[in-house]
Amino acid sequence: MVSLALGYIGALIASVFFGSNYVPTKNYPQGDGMSFVWFFSSGVLTVGIVSIFIAGKAIFVYSGLIGGTLWATGNLCVIPIVKMIGLGLGLLLWGSTSLVMGFMVGKFGWFGVDKQEVAHSGMNWGGIVCVIAAMGVFFFIKPTLQEEEDKAPLLGREQSNKYQIQEESKVVSVFDRIPSAHKTIVGSGLAILSGILYGVNMVPMMLWVQKEKQIGNNPGALDFVLSHFIGIYLFSTIIFLVYCLVKRPPQVFPQSILPSYISGAMWGIAQCGLMMATQILGPTIGFPIGSAGPLVVSSLWSVLYFHEIRGGKNITLLLGSFVCLGVGIALLSVSHS
Repeated sequence: MVSLALGYIGALIASVFFGSNYVPTKNYPQGDGMSFVWFFSSGVLTVGIVSIFIAGKAIFVYSGLIGGTLWATGNLCVIPIVKMIGLGLGLLLWGSTSLVMGFMVGKFGWFGVDKQEVAHSGMNWGGIVCVIAAMGVFFFIKPTLQEEEDKAPLLGREQSNKYQIQEESKVVSVFDRIPSAHKTIVGSGLAILSGILYGVNMVPMMLWVQKEKQIGNNPGALDFVLSHFIGIYLFSTIIFLVYCLVKRPPQVFPQSILPSYISGAMWGIAQCGLMMATQILGPTIGFPIGSAGPLVVSSLWSVLYFHEIRGGKNITLLLGSFVCLGVGIALLSVSHS
């Protein structure tokens, strides 16, 4: 029971921090996003180092580099995805793909992962369907952020926001040159690819845990964290160095360095929670719960703090999605019993 409780605590930590980790960067310019990715990864690595002291031991597993690289590759796709199809559709596609992929890995034993047997398979399937349905409802919620940006010059926007809009308006990337008719196809394809990579990035950890248990070891929930996070940092560093060689000068906004670093540290804490939930509760329960919960937290930020979600229709849709998501999480949890 104590072990299961730790799994649900991990899912809660993942939900809170995944749903909040981009808040510190909200009003800071990111340009083409490449410098953000590297400072973000630095925050992630710091959490990985701290995890050594929490776990009480330092373990390095080479396969962790693979898992970290898979996630970092998916994360790199987010920049062009948002440029081509927007955050709403992009989040729906990569989020639902990630949920389904992670669930299927455990359900059918893909990539050599042991199949996870649950007491109530019907509830397990019903839970994942409800979670995906809730994500679908989120797509129909229309935030008022763009309207606020359009009106801001007339209302006296803060100087930091003015600077952000002026600087980011100068950014021209290869993705901006893709014909409009093709942007949806390319952006959607990248979002699905990103979701697949997010969904399988835990596979190296699960395979390592299986191997350790087969030889009589009992790996801790945080033992794989450092290896995974080093993979994210190394891949992000290589990409950023190549970018610095190609882009002259590279886009680095000094006022965005600390928020990007904090964002990465928060993400690292969230990923630790998700790894705990996945390892203890399994990929068909812990991974979906820890991946779906952030939708609630990020939506609460939008409603209560940023006031991006307004109006009766939007609030009704949001509440409906919360109910559907709650039912899904409840079914996933009960299916384990």
